[in-house]
Amino acid sequence: MNRGTMRTLLRRRLNEPITDNWDDNTLNSLLDVAYALVLKQVRKCDPEALLSWDYRDTIAGTTWYEKPSGTRGPVEVGLKSASTDTDWTGLIRKPYYLAKQYVDASETVYCHRGRYIGIFPAPSLSVTQGIQFIHAPTDSLASDTDVPRFEESLQYGCVVWAALLAKGESPESDTKDATELQRILGDIPADYGQIDYGQTIALNPDVSDARGRFGSTFRNDVDTGRY
Repeated sequence: MNRGTMRTLLRRRLNEPITDNWDDNTLNSLLDVAYALVLKQVRKCDPEALLSWDYRDTIAGTTWYEKPSGTRGPVEVGLKSASTDTDWTGLIRKPYYLAKQYVDASETVYCHRGRYIGIFPAPSLSVTQGIQFIHAPTDSLASDTDVPRFEESLQYGCVVWAALLAKGESPESDTKDATELQRILGDIPADYGQIDYGQTIALNPDVSDARGRFGSTFRNDVDTGRY
């Protein structure tokens, strides 16, 4: 459902089909906040549920580059060392105190410093879209045609959470909304707990290879085995 539909449903939950206490702009803002809050719950099950690709131009001799606005953190930082490169080479992350010691371009690394990443050694060439950020963004609904980028039942969860936020400004009880929201959020692992339905990851412990503590047993009346 898009933002326009969500706002209509939100007005129904607030028993305000015609603007009175909350105008459209206020409800849009509440839906955006609710969207971010629900997405945060989704990321607890799948940190990569929503990813974006952003790019920065490299500047010869420049080490520091600003991260994409609203990012929750990079999944990968890639670099083109020349304008003729057809793909970005993923960089290894290092802490700043180690990264700044790297001077060999064949071992380029990156580090975090607040809203910036540092690339060491600094790129030697200026390359258009030389840096690729694959990152978890803070998404938003900019227009009534925008749709939250997750499963539809959770889109309704945004409506319920926005109703809770709106009712926080009034003496009206929000118990019903809070209960329904918990029920909706409780199903998140059913949609985001398994990243690949076709190739599940099975746990196959090898008991024959288990390591025991054979040197710390104690004699008793039951176990008469080797000591």
